[in-house]
Amino acid sequence: MKRILLSVVLASVAVGAHADWMKVDHPSSEFSLYIDRDTLKTAGVGIMQMWHLVDYGQAQQIDGKPFLSVKGQDEYDCDKQMRRDVLYLWHEGAMGNSHNVKAAYKPGPWTKPEPGSHDESLLAIACPAK
Repeated sequence: MKRILLSVVLASVAVGAHADWMKVDHPSSEFSLYIDRDTLKTAGVGIMQMWHLVDYGQAQQIDGKPFLSVKGQDEYDCDKQMRRDVLYLWHEGAMGNSHNVKAAYKPGPWTKPEPGSHDESLLAIACPAK
C-alpha cells in the first residue's frame, strides 16, 4: 500500500512539474479539457496511456472537499475503441496547480465512451484513425 501511495504522490509531482497542457475541443461547457501530449505512450499491444486535465469553472465537491480541477491518467485500447481510468488526482485550485484533496489509483473496467462525450474526444486523440 505504501508503494502505491508513493507512486501516486510521485506521479502528481511529475505531471504537475512538466505538464504542457493543450486545450481539447469537447462537447461540454461546464469544464475545459486539456491533454499533455508528452505523456502519450504505449502501455501494451494496442494500448495507449495519456494524462488529461479537467478544469471546472465553479467549485465541485468530492468527499465533502471542494476542488476545481482533476488530473487523470487513462488507458485506451485502440483496437477495441475502449478506455479505462487508472489514476485520478483532485486539486483544490485551477489547472491542477495546488495540493491534492484526493487521489485514487484504481484501474477501472474497460468501457466504451459515450458518443459525444469528453472521453470519446480523448480516445480519438490517444488512438488516431489510421
